[in-house]
Amino acid sequence: MGVCSLDDVLFPDVDVRLEAVEFTAGASIVVATACGPPPRCPGCRVRAWRVHSSYTRSLAERSLSGRKLLVRLRVRRFFCDRSQCRRRTFVEQVGGLGESHRRSSLGLKTWLRQVAVELGGRAG
Repeated sequence: MGVCSLDDVLFPDVDVRLEAVEFTAGASIVVATACGPPPRCPGCRVRAWRVHSSYTRSLAERSLSGRKLLVRLRVRRFFCDRSQCRRRTFVEQVGGLGESHRRSSLGLKTWLRQVAVELGGRAG
């Protein structure tokens, strides 16, 4: 299987749609939208269908060609319609790209962990 598009390079096996790529003096900015199936509520595990709203998260990503890379990811907030559930709304998590409350991508987290292991805890 070969590389077909920029989506394949930046987001392999991740449910996002690439909207735009912007280049500034300090960084490359990738604008993407989560487009996976409706998620399950983290409280009661019932699949959500109603969208409450959406907002943009910013995630730091591994550098690309020596330039800082920032991902602006639009995610959806869903209602949990189950009356017994404590949660009323929740945000979809894009598996393979980010985690809840995290400002960096999983790829950057893994890369930094590998650098720390190689250095054996010594300062970079």
